[in-house]
Amino acid sequence: MPTAVHQLVLEVLQGCADAALVEASRLGPARIVTPTELALETDDLDAVRSLRRAVSASTALTVPARRPRELLETSVQQRLGTLLEDLARQRPRQRFTGLRLEAAGSDTPEMLRVAEAIAELAGVAPAADGDLVVRVRRGREAGTWQVLLRTTPRPLSTRAWRVINYPGAVNATIAATVLDLLEIGEEDSLLDMTCGSGTFLVEQLHEVAPARSHGTDLDPAAIEAAERHQRAARRRGRIDWQVGDVLTAKIEPGFTRIVTNPPWGTLHGEHESNQQLLADLLRRAAELAAPEARLGILTHEITRMHAVLDGDRFGWRPIREHRFFQKGHHPRLFLFERG
Repeated sequence: MPTAVHQLVLEVLQGCADAALVEASRLGPARIVTPTELALETDDLDAVRSLRRAVSASTALTVPARRPRELLETSVQQRLGTLLEDLARQRPRQRFTGLRLEAAGSDTPEMLRVAEAIAELAGVAPAADGDLVVRVRRGREAGTWQVLLRTTPRPLSTRAWRVINYPGAVNATIAATVLDLLEIGEEDSLLDMTCGSGTFLVEQLHEVAPARSHGTDLDPAAIEAAERHQRAARRRGRIDWQVGDVLTAKIEPGFTRIVTNPPWGTLHGEHESNQQLLADLLRRAAELAAPEARLGILTHEITRMHAVLDGDRFGWRPIREHRFFQKGHHPRLFLFERG
C-alpha cells in the first residue's frame, strides 16, 4: 500500500517562519502561507515530530462546503477516518485521550455534532482538555472548509527534555531560530552568558555539537535544572555549566559564538538596572570573544538596548535586528559581529 502524502499546516511563532521553512523543506515541498503558518507536503509523519522550529503540526483536509454540517457527509467522514488511521500508525505511537475542538462557534449544535463525529472516528470522547486538537475553519479558497488534526498530543514546541519548569525559560522554537541566525558549526565555541535552565545550549546539541560549550548563571537552581535538561536530552556533546556572575567569573576567553537572554522589564529587575546590565554584557562579551566572533542578545528591553548602542559598543558591529512575537511579548534579537 503506497504511503499517503499529507497536506500539513505548521504553526510557527512570528519571526520563526524563515527558519521553519528551511527545516520543513527537508521533508517535502513547503511554503510560507502567513508569518505564523507554513504549508508542507510530506509522506513521513514520523519525521514531522523532529521539527524544532514549528509550534505544532496538523494534517489538513480541505473540502468544498458551504457550512460546517457538510463535514458530516459520509465521503468527508471516510477521508477524516483515513487521516486518523495514519496518525495511529505513527511510530512511536501517539496516544490521544480526548478530542478538543477549536473553532469559531465551537459550542453551537452544528459544531458539537462535527466534534462528536470526529471523536467517534478517533475512538475518544470530546473533552475540554482533550489532546487530539481538531481545528475547523473556512478554507482559503471560497466555498471550502478545512479540518486540521494535530499530529501529536503535545505541541512540537514542548520539549520532552524540559523536566524542570524553570521560570523565564526562552521559548524553544525561538531559541532554535536564534541559534540558526548565529550560524554555529562544530568548530565553534559557544558561550551562553545568562544560561538559565540551559535552553540555548541544549537546543544546539540537536543540530551540531560545538567544539566547546559553556553556560553561566547566577542561580544554582538554574544550573541544576540545566544539567538535568542536558541529561534528559540524551544528546552527544559536552557542556560546561558554571554557577557565577558572568561579568566577573573566571572564564577562559576565545568564544566564536556568544548568546544571552538577560533579565528584562518588571519580571526581573528594573528597566534602569537592566540597561546597565545590557551594557555590561556587551563589554564582557568583547572580553571573552575571539576575533570575528558573533554575538546574539535576545531582549525585550528594545528602547534600553538602543540607548546602549548609542554609546560604547566595545568593538561590536550591529548586523541585524530580528523581531519575534509570542503571546503579547515582542522580544528582539540584536545580532553583532566582532569588527
